[in-house]
Amino acid sequence: MEIILNGKKVPLEKEMTVSEFIENLGKEKNMNLSGAVVLIDDAVVKKADWDKSFVKAGAAVEVLAFVSGG
Repeated sequence: MEIILNGKKVPLEKEMTVSEFIENLGKEKNMNLSGAVVLIDDAVVKKADWDKSFVKAGAAVEVLAFVSGG
């Protein structure tokens, strides 16, 4: 399976909840993405819905993480 993540095709091992996806992505990128904004097919997924929403094959997923610094 594949999805489009931030404009690039990437493999997706299996369908998973947004929570699972963000947790896996955070581990892969060594980032804390708990405060990220997630869009699936141009629709914002509220954090309260991450456990009920799924990342499926063919989805266009955007993950936006904000970083502070000086």
